[in-house]
Amino acid sequence: MSSALTRWRDQDALSKCVVAASLLLLVFAYLPTMRSDYVAPDQWRAFRYSVLPQRPTDRFKACESTAAPYYSRTGRPLVWITECIEHAAVAKIADFAFLRPLVLVIVVAISVVLGSVLAPLTGGLAIGVIAACAFLMSPGCSFMVLQGMTGASVLITIPLAAASFQLLRDRLANAIDGGRPDPARLLAPFGLFLVACLIYPAWAFVAVGLTLVAVPVDLASGAAAALKRLTACLLFYATAALAYYGFERMLEAIEQAASGFALEEPGYSMAMQSAPGVLIARVAQAIGRSYAMPPLNFDAPPAILPATLAVFAGCLAWTERKHGGGAGSKALAFWCAGFLLGGIVLLGSIAPWLFSSADRLATRHLAPWYLFFCVVAIGTMRAAARRLPARWQSLAPAFVLIAGLLPVVIAQAHLSALETTVSRIEIDSLRASLDQWLDRKGYVGQRYLLAVRPQVPRPALAQSVGAGAGDGAILSSAANWVQISWMVTALLRERSDHPLGRSVRLVDCVLDQACVEQALRDPHTVAIGVADGALIRSAERPYVINLSLLTSRPVVPRIEPPGPPRNSIQSAPH
Repeated sequence: MSSALTRWRDQDALSKCVVAASLLLLVFAYLPTMRSDYVAPDQWRAFRYSVLPQRPTDRFKACESTAAPYYSRTGRPLVWITECIEHAAVAKIADFAFLRPLVLVIVVAISVVLGSVLAPLTGGLAIGVIAACAFLMSPGCSFMVLQGMTGASVLITIPLAAASFQLLRDRLANAIDGGRPDPARLLAPFGLFLVACLIYPAWAFVAVGLTLVAVPVDLASGAAAALKRLTACLLFYATAALAYYGFERMLEAIEQAASGFALEEPGYSMAMQSAPGVLIARVAQAIGRSYAMPPLNFDAPPAILPATLAVFAGCLAWTERKHGGGAGSKALAFWCAGFLLGGIVLLGSIAPWLFSSADRLATRHLAPWYLFFCVVAIGTMRAAARRLPARWQSLAPAFVLIAGLLPVVIAQAHLSALETTVSRIEIDSLRASLDQWLDRKGYVGQRYLLAVRPQVPRPALAQSVGAGAGDGAILSSAANWVQISWMVTALLRERSDHPLGRSVRLVDCVLDQACVEQALRDPHTVAIGVADGALIRSAERPYVINLSLLTSRPVVPRIEPPGPPRNSIQSAPH
């Protein structure tokens, strides 16, 4: 942060205005999330502990005892901290609103730190902050910002990785340029990267992406020096990643021996896979994803990331020819080498997924790619603006702000508004159904709550956004059927005129009809079931909360008594 302040003092008036405008636009893009009746899908976990609100300390302890062992076994032993702080602070849905300004402050601080690190790589603090703000509105980042404090820990890995990269470059400079290397000076960048990995390794590898975007700047010292710097940085991070993996495996063994906690989801385990066939299939999947992925929260032509890599390689070839001379054939060969090297480094930047046991390449694994795109795209716009007539060149940062950042802000503001609207519609629908059930004292005469889960992820009003919404604007009940019971709990906490959580138990049976029948044998129990299909076999008449009516594909359940052969609630495969 001190380097950012130093750079700020050195800026001219226009650059300072552009930096301030960029930060204000970033806040504007996420301003719709300040509304109180908004809960992101992962945030519903705050209501999984008890129907009663409990004390903040009790909620924190419950969260810590649940989350810490799980995240430790998945290689992210520090990621749960901000989530549990949120769980301690939140007793009702409206309480999320008090924490969202803090999340915005964190996002703005990250943009300043990252922008300062990018400044020497992009041509100034104003351009660096613009690139950082664009990155913080890319699909992976916006997903985490919209999750509130639940995703704040993941966001914090960005400045940690950026600071590690900046310290590493500064401290390797003397050794690479002929000075005497001092391993002790590498402890700080090593420690920052290790902490980032312990929070979220997929995002810690943003540092690897930064090593790639630094190559054009290093080329001014010659191709050999640039390659030497890149190789040294990549070897450093490869060594640090292996150290992280060894440390985490040791920690996992200790916890396994002490607690006997068993991870039920193999796709999240720490085990590294290196089978050649699997790796080849994953590389092919990654290449396909690079061709299809939209780099920002709006639809984009296919192959936009490979095209960005081609532009980056062209920048390398042009810089090398400018400083080193040579024929056009040499520049073409340099372009090919730059494209291949860039592709290899970008593949290496998603190594936490590439070598993991996770099956699907998700948006959250691609943070280094989004950063690479934003830096190259904004840097290219800045280079183009510098080609304007001399009297306009001083306005280059303002042109980049308008042409590069403003469209991203508009798209993100639309997505933020859509996200909160979808959440409010879902909450209002569920609240109205539960209020009606409570007013009729359904916990006495109709003790089977049956939620019909949506068959499509978005409500009808959000269908038109398509791929541009990425992972956003999704109904929580469609994203994960487990969340439905947490949503019910959250809304029950808003009323105190019922015995649920006190003299009446609430049992979450989800798709298990046998659980429902067993629970209802106790007259002081209410069962929550979930239906994915239209046929439900039940001896009890359920109170149906049909969340699928919010979508363009509603499901009208048919209730039938159980009979031979005995069937459970029909469910779609997950």
